[in-house]
Amino acid sequence: MKCPRPIPSRLALLPLLCSMVAAVLADDAPPLYPASIAASLLSVNIDGMQDLPITGLKMVKTGDKVVFMSGNGRFAFYGGKLLDVWTQQEIKDLPDIDRIAKRIDLSRMRLNIDDLGPVTVGHGKGIVLVFIDPRCPYCAKVMKDLQALQERYTFKLVMVPILGQESQTVVVQLACQLASGDQTLRDAVRQRLLTQDYSGLPTDNPAHCNKAPLQKAIVTAKLFGLPGVPFLIAPDGRTHSGAPEVLADWLDNKPAAVGQAQNNSGKTEKKL
Repeated sequence: MKCPRPIPSRLALLPLLCSMVAAVLADDAPPLYPASIAASLLSVNIDGMQDLPITGLKMVKTGDKVVFMSGNGRFAFYGGKLLDVWTQQEIKDLPDIDRIAKRIDLSRMRLNIDDLGPVTVGHGKGIVLVFIDPRCPYCAKVMKDLQALQERYTFKLVMVPILGQESQTVVVQLACQLASGDQTLRDAVRQRLLTQDYSGLPTDNPAHCNKAPLQKAIVTAKLFGLPGVPFLIAPDGRTHSGAPEVLADWLDNKPAAVGQAQNNSGKTEKKL
């Protein structure tokens, strides 16, 4: 898989995510490229895509039309309009940047979270998407805090391996157990994540495993531009990189919690 050149804020994570797709998953999973995901979100066929000598901008040809698109396929200039492709909304004014562009509104996207092989915790009305590495201590804090909020929210924990070979091994093993369809194994994976207990896991790659959900999770994380883990997406589309000081307050969008979350943005794992 050829990965686009990342912008500086993503240097720590994106090349690693790209390498995970190529080196870990491509052995028995069909190739999945950013262009194909962008195409599914656009509901069009992409005939060609070429980097421009402008940071983060591509020229995309679809049929007889040409669209200028951001590197992750989210924003497009077409017909004199700036569009948020993922949510099918037009950005017309400066307030739209905060209301639309700085959020990831999963409810408006053609993305089925369950295709990413998540571990589900809770049964509340609001859906919270959380990208994690099983060995990340800040992720462990989020997973501890969310257990008290299971009545209010449904948390979808999506694993991406960014902390080296040991994380890679753990993620592949857990992802294969999730993909097996065995409810007992799925329950065991959830318990392992919530308790951070990965003892007794095999160290060799499983002989038979559907790695497609894990591959989709890694490519989606790259498209979302994750600067590190944990990375949270609230039900209203707000995002946060790092472990919020008080998870419940951040989810409630309390002003004090928002300020604390910005101060805690460094509480992420983003290196190999």
